[in-house]
Amino acid sequence: MESQSVDSPLVIASLIVLGILGASLCLWIRQIRRPRSEFAPEPGVAAWPIGWVNFGIFLCTVVASIFFIQYFAVTLFFDAPSDSESPRELTPWLAVFGVLLLQLPMLAAFYGLRHFYPGQFAARLNERALSPLGAGKQALIYFFQYLPIVWLAALLWTALLRVLESIGLIDGMEPQELLQLFQAGGDPLAIGLLVVMAVVLAPIVEEIIFRGCLYRFLKSQTTVLAAQILSGVLFSLMHNNLFSFFPLLIFGVLLARVYERSGNLLVPIWLHAFFNGFSLLMLYLTSLSEFVPQ
Repeated sequence: MESQSVDSPLVIASLIVLGILGASLCLWIRQIRRPRSEFAPEPGVAAWPIGWVNFGIFLCTVVASIFFIQYFAVTLFFDAPSDSESPRELTPWLAVFGVLLLQLPMLAAFYGLRHFYPGQFAARLNERALSPLGAGKQALIYFFQYLPIVWLAALLWTALLRVLESIGLIDGMEPQELLQLFQAGGDPLAIGLLVVMAVVLAPIVEEIIFRGCLYRFLKSQTTVLAAQILSGVLFSLMHNNLFSFFPLLIFGVLLARVYERSGNLLVPIWLHAFFNGFSLLMLYLTSLSEFVPQ
């Protein structure tokens, strides 16, 4: 008999998944068994009661910053395609510029408003002081505990989409363009920069905007649970992908919940970074595997 070669990347990925499932089960059992007297009160986060007018100014500033910076960058550095040309193909370097031109304007708008109009936009983001290392340790526990919930949401959502696709209500499902780009590979430097942006820049910017600003404002207008769900919906919609909509919605709700429980924005930033980094690691291992799912 011929011996079959071991698919090492698939084995490693499977062991990682099993390890996370085991760690999550242990954490949930420990939480369930803890006496209620041991649960410390949640620090919570202060609502952002700036009113709809000021919040509208905030949103308009963010959107306008993105639009104008992208417009001038495209005008200066890229040739406009003619009407006869097909849309420009997404390349690793084009993706790098695209991410920068989306994330940096949002960050600039946030800090610009805080600096020039502190009375309206400079409310504190944290109710509890945590060191970066302490926040990272907390986030790592939440990562192991909550990641299987996101997996379950992804499985259920994929099953639902396949049913809708089979009866002709939706077209074929496609993952996010950036994930396809990571799988396809390309210039190592550009791919490396995209990894850094996904693990460092995106978690910082998106948590500031969606949890530090959007969630806290919604909390001032409705209940905590409703604010968590609404901010999760908007967070998922921003990624503009039907395939990942429901898992990202659940992840957005969990990020808001972690922010509320920890009282410090560094914890959801770390959690977001762990999630993105893990997703890229599994994508890399899958690309190395000889197993091709049908």
